[in-house]
Amino acid sequence: MKRDQFLRELSKDARKLGVKLEIDMARGKGGHCVVHLGNSFSVVKSGEITPLMAKLIRKQLGLG
Repeated sequence: MKRDQFLRELSKDARKLGVKLEIDMARGKGGHCVVHLGNSFSVVKSGEITPLMAKLIRKQLGLG
């Protein structure tokens, strides 16, 4: 799946939990962005997000 689609899914999950999701496109280097969910954060690369990468990012954010 593409990064935009993955970020939309994270946003939906955050809304269900009642937690604010912040996406900072300017903070990452190159094509990366930083995603904050509550007190947790993760770096999301641009382009294709593999299922394993999605699982790792969700775990880092406390959604896994």
